[in-house]
Amino acid sequence: MLSAIAARRAAQAARQDPNTLAKDALSLGPSIEAPPEARPIPKRKVSIQNPNSAKRKKEEKRTPRKPRSFAEGPFEAQEDVILIESNEESLSEDISTLPPTMNQSRWSPSIPWNDSSDEEVDVISSGVQSRVVTPNNETDTSDLLSTFNPIPNQNTFFLQSAEVSPLHLEGDVPHHATVVALRPEETICLLGTYAFSLLQGSITLSGVTISSSPKTHRVFAPRSAPLHVLEGVDGSGAIPCIHQLPSSMHATISTPVALVLLQELRSGVEGLGNICRTFSGVFEPSRWQRSSTYPLKLSGVHLVFSQTKDVQVFELPISWKRALLLKSPSDDTSIHLVKGPKKSGKSTFARTLVNTLLSQYQKVAYLECDLGQSEFTPGGMVALNVVSTPLFGPPFTHPTLPYTAHYVGATTPRSSPSLYLAAVQAILETYRLDIQIPSTSWPNSDVDTRVSGSIPLVVNTMGWNKGLGADLTLKLQEMIGPTNIYEIETPYDPAWPTPVPRDVDVAVPSHPAKIHILKSAPASMLSANYSAVDHRSLSIMSYFHAAFPSPTPPADELPQITALTWHTSIPLCALPPFEVDCVRSFDKVILTGAGTEDVVPSEIARVLNGGLVALVACTPGTLDLDLTSETSEIRIPYTQAFGIPSPASSRCLGLALIRSVSPHEPQTQMHVLTPLPPKLLPTCRVLVKGELELPIWGMLDHREEGDAIAGVESNKVPYLQWGKGEGVGGERRRIRRNLMRRAQM
Repeated sequence: MLSAIAARRAAQAARQDPNTLAKDALSLGPSIEAPPEARPIPKRKVSIQNPNSAKRKKEEKRTPRKPRSFAEGPFEAQEDVILIESNEESLSEDISTLPPTMNQSRWSPSIPWNDSSDEEVDVISSGVQSRVVTPNNETDTSDLLSTFNPIPNQNTFFLQSAEVSPLHLEGDVPHHATVVALRPEETICLLGTYAFSLLQGSITLSGVTISSSPKTHRVFAPRSAPLHVLEGVDGSGAIPCIHQLPSSMHATISTPVALVLLQELRSGVEGLGNICRTFSGVFEPSRWQRSSTYPLKLSGVHLVFSQTKDVQVFELPISWKRALLLKSPSDDTSIHLVKGPKKSGKSTFARTLVNTLLSQYQKVAYLECDLGQSEFTPGGMVALNVVSTPLFGPPFTHPTLPYTAHYVGATTPRSSPSLYLAAVQAILETYRLDIQIPSTSWPNSDVDTRVSGSIPLVVNTMGWNKGLGADLTLKLQEMIGPTNIYEIETPYDPAWPTPVPRDVDVAVPSHPAKIHILKSAPASMLSANYSAVDHRSLSIMSYFHAAFPSPTPPADELPQITALTWHTSIPLCALPPFEVDCVRSFDKVILTGAGTEDVVPSEIARVLNGGLVALVACTPGTLDLDLTSETSEIRIPYTQAFGIPSPASSRCLGLALIRSVSPHEPQTQMHVLTPLPPKLLPTCRVLVKGELELPIWGMLDHREEGDAIAGVESNKVPYLQWGKGEGVGGERRRIRRNLMRRAQM
């Protein structure tokens, strides 16, 4: 390869003698430098005292040096691009025969090293002219997230609330908005929380195509999850009231652009960052993004142009796109099962699959079998939800009351696999009887042409795919009988053998299923900042601070009760609780999990104090209550080693926090916190305490600047300790997994 300096020297020699261009260009020793990768930059040590310095100076005086060629004047008039015809083979041969000393230049600590690799890229091929390309001519678009450049009154329009009302959009009370015009293949990436409506055309968002309609979609885009990118598709189609827009936009309406109306989303979810300090400020641009965000005159909405080290964009792998190309819907209900290892994008694919199915069906059922990272509920329960609106946000942004659920009490079914399988079997029966083919149809408009006679099912399995976890997943697959199986490939691990290749179409006599082999999602850079435990803690805190709407007799028999707002100004330790008499309100208190059968009745008050419990409703006759014994004593209705109710005759409505138990005998008064609507509480007659505990963030008071909690000094707060532990066993246990037995060495 020829550097730019070598090319300039060859051009200068051509001006002097045009007939010797090829000879001079190849034989001029000092003008050709070796590539940086072929010969490293010499490191010379500058010595203070050099005994041969005087002798070297005398030799330099006797033999005057020729001035450097790049310091001469003729280069000032040369062009930046020089075309040279050369033969690649002859160049490589002649350059390889040059003496090593002629490829080196004198180095000085005051003058930076002139490395041609940072200035140009040479392309030399046989019979083809080469050109020099500088970095100024190159455009790196790999980190570019938004190609949309807002220009007021051209592709960006600001509307007042009075101008939004005539559009008759669904959702909350209209307020001021910003309308952006996206050309085909033009993208815009937003950070924060916002609501949007598509007035004209169609766009793609997280792999889902959205057409123009009066519907309002809620989007939550924190830095702790991949950001959504809105991409314009075309400008065909518009809402009926499109001409009610201001006259200044009529010229834009006639062009083939997609008009997206953006509004502020005032939900209070940003306050969860003040409670869980790990997620503090995730809805705001970081210090690396503040210089690249541009205001849209919407509070809490930031336009992000470039990608930084703490921001990752949502990208759909090619194998996922092929699997999501669904056939035309029919009345035959489809069941989709998603399985794969942990950290492979399994939950993300299941969420994208739900959004894709909602473009063809009015409702989609979602069965959550992943106890550790649930999509709609806190961890520890197998739940069935009926979804009618797309999901544009991480799990903690859409907590939902399940249609039916069963509490396992742990983030893994390792300690109770039989209860786990029984819970899934009971939910499948409920789906087949009540949801798969609805008995009554809900209101359907003439514009909505989606299928309403059947509801497909999406099943998300756990990421534990080895040993007992693999056996449980296989049992689930046999019970569910899916029509489509989406299996994410396990990353290569030398410790485990290569899995047996599978065919695309696998026919089982009882349940024919089509298997889609998917590539694992790329490794997320966000996993280094936020672990699975952090996300689980955030989901629990989001659940307890959520404001669920009160269920009313709706026209729809399968409503989706999702929290729309969060109350985060008051911590859990300061919220007014329900004061409950345990003897009168509950029929039974049950403990589940490893080691719970050893808890004696005299210690049950200490176990329940400050614990998370499940509120379970049972059908009459489910529990074997002994009303004749212990009638003289008034105490918590707990029986040691009492079995959990059967999932076939019970269901879990939600979780509650027993914030305190009365320290005075008979210790039956409790303070209980729960986000469930009060109308659902009378049916909950059983408390189930599992292995789940309240995160440490739920015990703190984020209003206090110091360590005080609700005005109480830190050293007087129960169950919390600051500083180093005292006594034997007071320190946190350190588990070392790098120790090996003698037989393993």
